[in-house]
Amino acid sequence: MMKTQKESILVVLVAGIGDLVMASKSLRALRRGHPDARIELVTTSDAVPIAKMYPSMDRVWSFPIRELRTDKVHFLDVVTLLYRLRRNTYDYVVNLFPVNTWAGGLKMGCFFALLRTGVKIGHNHKGFGLFVNRKVPSKIFRMHRVDAMTEIACMMGGVPDSKGLDIFWEQSIEKECRGLFEDDGIWHEDRVIVAVNPGGDRATKRWSPSNFASVADRIAGAFDARIVILGGPGEEDVGEEIRKKMTKEAENCAGKLTLFQLACVLSRCDLLITNDSGPMHIAAAVDTPIVALFGMGNPMMVSPFMNPGRYRVIYKDLDCQPCHKMKCNSLQCLNSITPDEVYEKSLELLTMRHSI
Repeated sequence: MMKTQKESILVVLVAGIGDLVMASKSLRALRRGHPDARIELVTTSDAVPIAKMYPSMDRVWSFPIRELRTDKVHFLDVVTLLYRLRRNTYDYVVNLFPVNTWAGGLKMGCFFALLRTGVKIGHNHKGFGLFVNRKVPSKIFRMHRVDAMTEIACMMGGVPDSKGLDIFWEQSIEKECRGLFEDDGIWHEDRVIVAVNPGGDRATKRWSPSNFASVADRIAGAFDARIVILGGPGEEDVGEEIRKKMTKEAENCAGKLTLFQLACVLSRCDLLITNDSGPMHIAAAVDTPIVALFGMGNPMMVSPFMNPGRYRVIYKDLDCQPCHKMKCNSLQCLNSITPDEVYEKSLELLTMRHSI
């Protein structure tokens, strides 16, 4: 008997690390609905390490979107990627991410036009609908992004489950991170560990380092807590600024952790205080309580996807919120958030487990 060829699916998610983690539920749904299919993923180069750990994916392709923004020579990498993708024929190609601008719609449309596939699925917004033959309603992204991406997966036969987000790491990572939670080689299970994440992919998402230092000091004093300062490459200085402004001791890990080490560290923390960012979604995936500070973003769409009792969102809901600004002269949305507010929300979550 002639062997039938496996169904093949290409998922496109050219977005940030946090967006990939939010997509983990929809990727699981696709695998559940297509257990025997070959499912491949195109995602940003910085998200590739996490994506390769997802058991639902058979192959992960790297799209150098961030590199391309800083050096146009990476356009050759995009051409190479397209050449390699065009060597395959897919039954379905689906873009899970919303299209928010006409320029974005055109760029993604051109990318889709060059792929060899029978069915192209994507957001019917900002012109992208012209390039797909199965259109995702524009209004779908008015719901939480996790739910929206899962709905898109269901449109192509995905079967959702009741679980939350996923992130995985090798067992060896646990040993690499153990020293952060020890005092002179002694493991203290009962010590409160609080992480602060002052970074974000744009200035309009970043609360003041002085405010982070103020809140971290109060928590360290009230709970005898170990404070861990997080941050990605290029955020070392802001991490050090917070450490120096504090009167209590803190461990500045900004720029020192891999993505997997970051996930492991967050899984051991009692609380994360963070801007709207990738680490916020990683913390949700490992079920660490979160106090999330929102400026320009919309928490209705990208708040931590977890049990509502395990996180607090601080959002002022001003007339100018949400927005898409990269810069803002007043930054009233974040400057209106006070250290007292953040401390009170932190206290609510910490006292669920610990008493002062």
